[in-house]
Amino acid sequence: MIKNLIFDLDMTVYSASSKMSTGISRRIIGYCARFFNIDFSQAILEREKALKTYETTLDWLKSSGLTDVEDYFAYVHPESEVEELAYDPDLPALLESIKLPKMILTNSPGEHAEHVLKKLRVRDYFMPEISDIRANQLKGKPYDFSYRNALSIIGGTVEDTLFLDDWKTYVEGYAAIGGTAVQVGKILDESRRAVLPEGSCGRIFYIDSIYDLPRLLNELN
Repeated sequence: MIKNLIFDLDMTVYSASSKMSTGISRRIIGYCARFFNIDFSQAILEREKALKTYETTLDWLKSSGLTDVEDYFAYVHPESEVEELAYDPDLPALLESIKLPKMILTNSPGEHAEHVLKKLRVRDYFMPEISDIRANQLKGKPYDFSYRNALSIIGGTVEDTLFLDDWKTYVEGYAAIGGTAVQVGKILDESRRAVLPEGSCGRIFYIDSIYDLPRLLNELN
């Protein structure tokens, strides 16, 4: 039985079609262009190649000599970014209806998560402690310690805690340690569909948005 919920933040709690999703991607690529002194279009290509080797853009940048990670966080997540995020009036009621402990596990810095949750007016529906990139050795998902850290915070196990994320490898990471994971969002490219890792005893489910979560929980419980 599912007793706890761990949510990714970006493109999971809010839609991937949000202007914030586009803004974050644009700023990440812009930072890469500045760091490597290349143009924006070249940065797109270099990042795509790098993510075949590295788990995150930050991993790639650090391996390439980045030492000031706070500069990266400030560039990618300025306080003004919340202006890109539209309030969803149905979201608070959805979260209120799901009577299970909830927390955020994100590869972004905690202040970004705080800004987003407050803008969406759903901060009180999640545990006070956010498991962010700093709390997870500046690596985060899909490294197994990031999931286990979140489980220790929420007081759950892989057997009773559902993890939701939009990103293929992060979903697979939780399933790899035996958990039940949910890939959130419409999958338009099958290469981006999460696949159960070989030898794993975990499970993977798929929903178009978190508004499908109550139905899935009814099926699982």
